[in-house]
Amino acid sequence: MTAFFTLLLWAWLMASSFIVSGHMVEYASPIATSAFRFLLAMLIMLPALLFIWQRGKQNKIEQFKALFASRQRLFHYVVISGALVGFFIGLFVALQSTTPLNTSVLYTLVPLIGVMIARVWLKEVAPLWRVIGFVLGSIGAMTVLFSTQGNDGFQWHSGDYIFIGACFLLALHVVSVQKWGRSLGALSGAFMIMLFGSLWLLPVAMIWGELDQVQWSSQGFWVNVMYLTVFTTLFTFVLQQRLVMTVGASRLLAMSYTIPVWVALFTALTQSRLLSLVDWPFTSGILILSVALFLIDGNLSKVKIVHGSNSTAK
Repeated sequence: MTAFFTLLLWAWLMASSFIVSGHMVEYASPIATSAFRFLLAMLIMLPALLFIWQRGKQNKIEQFKALFASRQRLFHYVVISGALVGFFIGLFVALQSTTPLNTSVLYTLVPLIGVMIARVWLKEVAPLWRVIGFVLGSIGAMTVLFSTQGNDGFQWHSGDYIFIGACFLLALHVVSVQKWGRSLGALSGAFMIMLFGSLWLLPVAMIWGELDQVQWSSQGFWVNVMYLTVFTTLFTFVLQQRLVMTVGASRLLAMSYTIPVWVALFTALTQSRLLSLVDWPFTSGILILSVALFLIDGNLSKVKIVHGSNSTAK
């Protein structure tokens, strides 16, 4: 499978998470949902890891101990998962004093923030045309967003300051995976993120998650939370781990520019109004995004993902 189509799959799954998460609001608070999906994903990943180790004729106990043998690695994954959890908490807090449209627009700045973090921290110097591509990507994504919001405009709210900080944490999460995540395989790395993410989120959920309001007995709760856990947590985290290691954080962040497009298409399809998207603003946004992705990396479709395994016993 080429890296380009793997990136597309990641973007599709991420887009679907925005839609399904919106359905979850009537069953549980966002914080309770996030904590539960992290915990459930970790519990599903553990037997999967044990199976892989057994199939590879590796000692399961030794491999499991090796995950926690390095204090430096533990610190790295505490930071990696903490940055991700910080993004989610920042999003939930920001939405108390801003709008979903504002957070969607500001989210398009994450790739640019990631490029700046990589420049300062990893000393990655992006060519001018790539920087232009990232700027155009933000413009294109914003154009798509505004074209689907009718006459609603962008007005700055106090929560937007909080969400800017949350976007910084998300970009830091992706870049830190590229910096520190090479010592583990994709599944092992995703497991560590889920584990420490759960440890970060559980106390937060117990205090502010409104757990007494969770509709545990509702079928809708379990259908939505299982989709979020399996497809938009397990799959996306494993894909993200592999993609960051093979094509780099900047390319992964660049593909996130397409998420508003897939959200708009999913929403229009479910509401039987695809033709409503056939207008100049939406089309121009698509064209700008296409140019942006080409400038960021026009040869991405030619890159192949190299399959390999990293032993945890290092």
